[in-house]
Amino acid sequence: MTEPARPAMFEPEAESMSAEQLTGLQLERLRAMIDRLIGLGGLQGTRLKEAGVSAGAEVNLATLARLPTVTREDLWDAYPFGLLAVPREKVVAVHGSSGTGGRPTLVAYSRADLQLWARMCARALVAAGATSASIVHNAYGYGLFTGGLGIHQGAIELGATVVPVSGGMTPRQVTLIKDLQPDILTCTPSYAIRLGEALAEADVVPGDGLHLKAGLFGAEPWTQEMRVRLEDLLGLRALDIYGLSEIIGPGVAAECRQAANGLHVNEDHFLVEVIDPVSGEPVPDGTPGELVFTTITKQALPLLRYRTGDIASLRRGTCRCGRTLAKMSKVAGRKDDMLVIRGVNVYPSEVERVLLTEPGLAPEYLLVIDERQAQAQLIACVEIGTGSAGPHRSQEELESGLKDALGLSVTVRVLPPGSVPRTEVGKAVRVRRWRGGDPPLPGLS
Repeated sequence: MTEPARPAMFEPEAESMSAEQLTGLQLERLRAMIDRLIGLGGLQGTRLKEAGVSAGAEVNLATLARLPTVTREDLWDAYPFGLLAVPREKVVAVHGSSGTGGRPTLVAYSRADLQLWARMCARALVAAGATSASIVHNAYGYGLFTGGLGIHQGAIELGATVVPVSGGMTPRQVTLIKDLQPDILTCTPSYAIRLGEALAEADVVPGDGLHLKAGLFGAEPWTQEMRVRLEDLLGLRALDIYGLSEIIGPGVAAECRQAANGLHVNEDHFLVEVIDPVSGEPVPDGTPGELVFTTITKQALPLLRYRTGDIASLRRGTCRCGRTLAKMSKVAGRKDDMLVIRGVNVYPSEVERVLLTEPGLAPEYLLVIDERQAQAQLIACVEIGTGSAGPHRSQEELESGLKDALGLSVTVRVLPPGSVPRTEVGKAVRVRRWRGGDPPLPGLS
């Protein structure tokens, strides 16, 4: 009897190593990193010494949680090169985000860092089913945002053909997909929805001009309900990919097409913890908390216990794809994106989860926080679906379902198709505040 083919991996020795091998490798790399930080001095080295650590040999994985953390504020304060761990002339690229209040988050990369990043994105592509024969339609934005160039480099590392179309210019994207017949799509989930709508309008549909096999959709929190919508619309396997520029960019973790129930963390390069966002104490596996990463092999900007602000949980064990790397859940949201409405904590993804169970509603939505009165109200603005989606529950039934799920009264407004603005470049805007004047959306009163 022929043995079933083993699921493909880009670096099988690393992605399926035993727990004992992984632990040994992580400890070796962590200790080397700490020795390097102490030798460099600077913010992280100083904090380690203040914590009583004088050498890497004094640290083990069990005591990692006792070491000092690094935050986004530290990166802001050190802007642009204050945390650099290599000579400036060794920096070959910078990426980052605009930050808040106009303070950028800037991250430096050495040549080896870029090579590492390419391999991590290649791992994610292979986990999605890509091969060297694949055509990867890459609709992530190119520039300081890490999405586009990370996937681009990963596709090249794999030997696949990459179409570097970037974000926006949707009519051109439709033409390229129709003509080039890619099997892999990479972009934000919100833009995947927009692209799917445009493809349908052009009569390019699954099985008839559209032959996508898988999509890697990241940079925004999204739910299982959104997965169903994406797969129905585009006829592909919708998979999550996670990363942030401070750690390396996309490729820190990604789902496999075999299981699609959690993102494999490349923990041979990125140690991952989950802590209580308030106390900073570790939480057990399976418990949601704030993700914390340590970049044990990065050169230009190594970070020890970086607090991401992203909320997720961890679980461990061997996946049916054969990978032994820890899995993180889909990100529920950022701790600073949590809405507090009349004392109730709500993430936008929790509202999405309820709304997208309605096949008669489109997957586009906007949450409006009505602050015109002392007690803020949450308004969920959704669109009527088009095509053969079928009827949806009444506004009252939707409001009842949201109250049951969230423990919070939410006003629902079902609007005509096209009412909610689409995002073609960058990340989707899911929340708007209404403090006075005209409503954020036409028809909202």
